[in-house]
Amino acid sequence: MFNSRVQLNGMSPSLVNEDVGHERTVPWARHQMVVTKHKESEQWSSSNYGMFDSLDPVVNFTQFYSDDENIVDEDLVLWISAGLYHIPHTEDLPVTPTVGNHLSFFLLPYNYFSECPSMGSRDAMYIEHLNKSDYSQGVRVERNGNSRNQCVTRRSTLEELLAQNPDMALETNRVDPNQ
Repeated sequence: MFNSRVQLNGMSPSLVNEDVGHERTVPWARHQMVVTKHKESEQWSSSNYGMFDSLDPVVNFTQFYSDDENIVDEDLVLWISAGLYHIPHTEDLPVTPTVGNHLSFFLLPYNYFSECPSMGSRDAMYIEHLNKSDYSQGVRVERNGNSRNQCVTRRSTLEELLAQNPDMALETNRVDPNQ
Protein backbone atom coordinates (compact mmCIF):
# COMPACT_ATOMS: atom_id res chain seq x y z
CA MET A 1 0.00 0.00 0.00
CA PHE A 2 1.35 3.44 -0.93
CA ASN A 3 1.06 6.04 1.81
CA SER A 4 1.60 9.75 1.38
CA ARG A 5 1.90 12.81 3.51
CA VAL A 6 1.08 16.33 2.46
CA GLN A 7 3.38 19.22 3.28
CA LEU A 8 1.82 22.68 2.91
CA ASN A 9 4.22 25.63 2.71
CA GLY A 10 3.37 29.30 3.00
CA MET A 11 -0.37 28.97 3.47
CA SER A 12 -2.49 31.73 4.98
CA PRO A 13 -5.85 31.09 6.61
CA SER A 14 -8.83 33.17 5.53
CA LEU A 15 -9.49 36.25 7.66
CA VAL A 16 -13.10 36.62 6.48
CA ASN A 17 -15.77 35.47 8.95
CA GLU A 18 -18.01 32.60 7.82
CA ASP A 19 -21.32 33.54 6.19
CA VAL A 20 -20.55 37.27 6.23
CA GLY A 21 -21.13 39.22 3.03
CA HIS A 22 -20.04 37.30 -0.05
CA GLU A 23 -17.97 34.75 1.90
CA ARG A 24 -20.42 31.99 0.91
CA THR A 25 -19.10 32.21 -2.65
CA VAL A 26 -15.62 31.15 -1.49
CA PRO A 27 -16.17 28.53 1.24
CA TRP A 28 -13.13 26.63 -0.04
CA ALA A 29 -11.00 29.37 1.56
CA ARG A 30 -12.18 28.36 5.05
CA HIS A 31 -9.78 25.41 5.13
CA GLN A 32 -6.21 25.04 3.95
CA MET A 33 -6.90 21.45 2.95
CA VAL A 34 -10.00 19.28 2.61
CA VAL A 35 -9.84 15.58 1.69
CA THR A 36 -12.89 14.03 0.02
CA LYS A 37 -13.81 10.85 -1.79
CA HIS A 38 -13.54 11.28 -5.56
CA LYS A 39 -16.89 11.94 -7.25
CA GLU A 40 -17.43 12.80 -10.91
CA SER A 41 -20.03 15.40 -9.90
CA GLU A 42 -17.48 17.32 -7.81
CA GLN A 43 -15.13 18.78 -10.41
CA TRP A 44 -14.64 22.36 -9.18
CA SER A 45 -14.64 23.99 -5.76
CA SER A 46 -16.27 27.17 -7.09
CA SER A 47 -17.89 28.70 -10.15
CA ASN A 48 -17.38 31.78 -12.32
CA TYR A 49 -21.00 32.62 -11.55
CA GLY A 50 -20.66 32.41 -7.76
CA MET A 51 -20.40 36.17 -7.33
CA PHE A 52 -23.91 36.67 -8.68
CA ASP A 53 -25.67 34.76 -5.92
CA SER A 54 -23.83 34.57 -2.62
CA LEU A 55 -26.99 33.46 -0.77
CA ASP A 56 -27.34 30.33 -2.91
CA PRO A 57 -23.97 29.68 -4.65
CA VAL A 58 -23.86 27.70 -7.90
CA VAL A 59 -21.25 25.38 -6.33
CA ASN A 60 -21.49 24.92 -2.58
CA PHE A 61 -18.12 23.49 -1.57
CA THR A 62 -19.24 22.82 2.00
CA GLN A 63 -21.49 20.03 0.66
CA PHE A 64 -18.40 18.21 -0.63
CA TYR A 65 -17.24 17.44 2.90
CA SER A 66 -20.33 17.91 5.11
CA ASP A 67 -21.55 14.37 4.31
CA ASP A 68 -18.56 13.05 6.35
CA GLU A 69 -18.13 10.00 4.08
CA ASN A 70 -15.68 7.24 4.86
CA ILE A 71 -12.49 7.78 2.80
CA VAL A 72 -10.62 4.60 3.76
CA ASP A 73 -9.54 2.61 0.67
CA GLU A 74 -11.15 5.15 -1.68
CA ASP A 75 -9.79 7.34 -4.47
CA LEU A 76 -9.19 10.69 -2.81
CA VAL A 77 -9.19 14.32 -3.86
CA LEU A 78 -7.14 16.88 -1.96
CA TRP A 79 -8.62 20.36 -2.16
CA ILE A 80 -5.74 22.68 -1.24
CA SER A 81 -6.24 26.43 -0.78
CA ALA A 82 -3.19 28.64 -1.09
CA GLY A 83 -3.03 32.35 -0.53
CA LEU A 84 -0.92 35.27 0.63
CA TYR A 85 -1.57 38.38 2.65
CA HIS A 86 -0.33 41.55 1.03
CA ILE A 87 -0.11 44.95 2.66
CA PRO A 88 0.37 47.52 -0.11
CA HIS A 89 3.25 49.98 0.14
CA THR A 90 4.80 52.58 -2.15
CA GLU A 91 7.50 50.22 -3.44
CA ASP A 92 4.77 48.18 -5.15
CA LEU A 93 4.55 50.73 -7.95
CA PRO A 94 4.36 50.15 -10.85
CA VAL A 95 4.14 46.38 -10.25
CA THR A 96 3.78 44.34 -7.06
CA PRO A 97 7.01 42.35 -6.64
CA THR A 98 6.83 38.63 -6.03
CA VAL A 99 10.24 38.26 -4.41
CA GLY A 100 9.87 36.17 -1.26
CA ASN A 101 6.26 35.22 -2.04
CA HIS A 102 6.27 31.47 -2.35
CA LEU A 103 3.41 29.01 -2.11
CA SER A 104 3.84 25.30 -2.52
CA PHE A 105 2.68 21.92 -1.41
CA PHE A 106 4.35 18.55 -1.64
CA LEU A 107 2.85 15.09 -1.84
CA LEU A 108 5.59 13.00 -0.23
CA PRO A 109 5.92 9.23 0.16
CA TYR A 110 5.43 7.95 3.69
CA ASN A 111 6.80 4.55 4.79
CA TYR A 112 7.47 3.77 1.13
CA PHE A 113 10.43 1.54 2.02
CA SER A 114 10.33 -1.23 4.61
CA GLU A 115 13.48 0.30 6.14
CA CYS A 116 15.55 3.44 5.69
CA PRO A 117 17.31 3.13 2.28
CA SER A 118 20.40 4.83 3.67
CA MET A 119 21.07 1.71 5.76
CA GLY A 120 22.28 0.02 2.57
CA SER A 121 24.57 2.93 1.74
CA ARG A 122 28.21 2.00 1.31
CA ASP A 123 29.21 5.08 3.29
CA ALA A 124 27.08 4.18 6.33
CA MET A 125 28.68 4.97 9.69
CA TYR A 126 27.50 4.24 13.21
CA ILE A 127 28.57 6.58 16.00
CA GLU A 128 27.91 5.89 19.67
CA HIS A 129 29.21 7.17 23.02
CA LEU A 130 31.91 5.06 24.67
CA ASN A 131 30.16 5.56 28.00
CA LYS A 132 26.49 6.59 27.93
CA SER A 133 26.67 7.91 31.49
CA ASP A 134 29.81 10.02 30.83
CA TYR A 135 29.80 11.66 27.39
CA SER A 136 33.17 13.31 28.00
CA GLN A 137 34.89 9.94 27.36
CA GLY A 138 34.25 10.39 23.64
CA VAL A 139 32.65 8.34 20.90
CA ARG A 140 33.31 5.16 18.92
CA VAL A 141 32.97 5.36 15.14
CA GLU A 142 32.12 2.19 13.21
CA ARG A 143 32.97 2.78 9.54
CA ASN A 144 31.73 -0.61 8.26
CA GLY A 145 34.98 -1.32 6.44
CA ASN A 146 35.16 2.09 4.76
CA SER A 147 38.39 4.10 4.82
CA ARG A 148 38.86 7.52 6.35
CA ASN A 149 39.65 8.98 2.92
CA GLN A 150 37.35 11.70 1.72
CA CYS A 151 36.44 12.64 -1.80
CA VAL A 152 37.12 16.37 -1.63
CA THR A 153 37.60 18.59 -4.65
CA ARG A 154 41.18 19.82 -4.82
CA ARG A 155 41.59 23.57 -4.52
CA SER A 156 44.28 25.34 -6.52
CA THR A 157 46.86 27.45 -4.69
CA LEU A 158 47.31 31.13 -5.52
CA GLU A 159 50.61 30.33 -7.22
CA GLU A 160 48.93 27.75 -9.49
CA LEU A 161 46.18 30.21 -10.41
CA LEU A 162 48.75 32.93 -11.21
CA ALA A 163 50.73 30.47 -13.35
CA GLN A 164 47.57 29.87 -15.42
CA ASN A 165 46.67 33.57 -15.60
CA PRO A 166 49.52 35.92 -14.65
CA ASP A 167 47.31 38.96 -15.19
CA MET A 168 44.77 37.83 -12.57
CA ALA A 169 46.30 39.78 -9.67
CA LEU A 170 47.67 42.91 -11.39
CA GLU A 171 45.07 43.20 -14.16
CA THR A 172 47.54 44.80 -16.57
CA ASN A 173 45.44 43.77 -19.58
CA ARG A 174 42.31 45.36 -18.17
CA VAL A 175 40.49 47.65 -20.57
CA ASP A 176 40.74 51.27 -19.44
CA PRO A 177 37.23 52.77 -19.45
CA ASN A 178 38.72 56.27 -20.03
CA GLN A 179 40.15 55.38 -23.44
